[in-house]
Amino acid sequence: MTTLSGLLTERFATGRAWFESQLAQTERLRPMLAGGGVVLFLGLLLVAVGVARDSTAALRAEQGELDRLRQQISEGSWAQRKQQSETMKFQLAQRFWTAETAGLAEASLERWLRERIERQGVRPDSIRVQRAAVSANTGATATSALTGVQRMTAKVIMPFEPEALVEVLNAAATSDKILVIDRLLMRAGRNPLIEMDVSTFVSLSEAAR
Repeated sequence: MTTLSGLLTERFATGRAWFESQLAQTERLRPMLAGGGVVLFLGLLLVAVGVARDSTAALRAEQGELDRLRQQISEGSWAQRKQQSETMKFQLAQRFWTAETAGLAEASLERWLRERIERQGVRPDSIRVQRAAVSANTGATATSALTGVQRMTAKVIMPFEPEALVEVLNAAATSDKILVIDRLLMRAGRNPLIEMDVSTFVSLSEAAR
């Protein structure tokens, strides 16, 4: 019994010593753990502050853009711009070639060129008029605005006579209609020739196309 009692006493003393050593280590680690927790907390706090700052800046920018749009609407600037756009569109349409039908448009452009060439005593060899629809790659709005607009190009072949050529160029430059010289080429030879492409735009109704 004495031996058993001594053994229990020894084991109890050993366990108590181990427990006290573990408790001492825990007490030493406690400041380190507390310090690490503080560092982690500060890091998370800095991240949260940065995110909040970015979100606030983005919100302010969006609010500023919204206020600007509201001001434009209240001042009627959109309506003013739309009115300006409609005015410019109307002015441009006034410079289109005018005719009731596609055939009359081609014939009138040919006649216009022939009259100015023949004023200088020159007969053109040929004047051929071609038409093509105008397309737009800038979106549905632009395509809708060009509906019914066609490009007419007159391909002129005439003897090389400087006076007749100058007459056509001056008439195209001073016309109230849009007239563009797309191509101008001189063919040398025994009888020099001028090849010239003159283009304009015509707006036709759906029935006349």
